[in-house]
Amino acid sequence: METKLYSIGDLAEILQLHPKTILRFIHEGKIAARKVGRAWRVTGADLKAFCHGELANKETLDQSLRYGTLKDRIKISAVIEINEQNSEEASRISNSIMAMLNCDREADGRARFDFYYYPEIQKAKYVFYGSPKFIGRIVSAFELLCEVKED
Repeated sequence: METKLYSIGDLAEILQLHPKTILRFIHEGKIAARKVGRAWRVTGADLKAFCHGELANKETLDQSLRYGTLKDRIKISAVIEINEQNSEEASRISNSIMAMLNCDREADGRARFDFYYYPEIQKAKYVFYGSPKFIGRIVSAFELLCEVKED
């Protein structure tokens, strides 16, 4: 029996969501997916499991009732805003943070980072979501940036 595989574009159309939202759900583990070459694919069963949530099968419901340790369950968010006249400088900081995250094996895809720049008010906003240890490292990195003396 052949299994139907859905692409990100297929899911975006079916679920009426933006493709980036679908990718975020995959990275957060909300939608089970597999890499086929360079593209993500979702089986019909995994799509059904996402659409029906805990009603899709009893195993999912039973697993959701097992909470584990606080370390496994806790997530922290942090927002760092910087008054920044230069969008290039804000992007440079964002790229540095992304490089740091890509090297962080402990984050294991469970940490998240979003960057926004508002030119009309000259403000950069960095939004983080992850474990206490991850957020602590982010705050420490920004503390180091604040200590760097500008020429």
